[in-house]
Amino acid sequence: MRLPPRDQRDMLKIGELAEDLGTTPRTIRLYEELGLIAPERTRGGTRLYRKKDVKRMAIVLRLARLGMELSDVQRLACVREQCGSGAEAVSKVLPLLDELRGWIDSTRSELELVERDLERAEMLIRQCSRCPNRPNRRDCPQCPVDRDVDLTDLARLIWDPTSP
Repeated sequence: MRLPPRDQRDMLKIGELAEDLGTTPRTIRLYEELGLIAPERTRGGTRLYRKKDVKRMAIVLRLARLGMELSDVQRLACVREQCGSGAEAVSKVLPLLDELRGWIDSTRSELELVERDLERAEMLIRQCSRCPNRPNRRDCPQCPVDRDVDLTDLARLIWDPTSP
């Protein structure tokens, strides 16, 4: 059976979903294997995704792109269906949400450190904005960035003083 054109159906094929979410069909299949998403299938085996699947996949991708471990995403996504009652679900889900909050706080702190380092690196590197020399030790032996590169990790990464 041939599917109608995309604009005439309320479901997406895997390639369409991947394109809409800025990912790959391979990623979507991996998430399916992990139980994070469960598409319907046609008789011919074509995966079809409903709006609820798109929303679920979007949050999975968001968490993964932010650096959350897939095993933690998987625990969140699958815990409810293992419960026999609402009370049991609450008792199992709330601690996972607390863990998520802790991960968010930790990630935020790390990002704030990187942001502060970025600001220091930017200030340091801007000192060379009017310098006519090539940015290396040989062509600019008095380079202020080279002299103060250890004040910021990003400057160390960008402006490695070991270059000649």
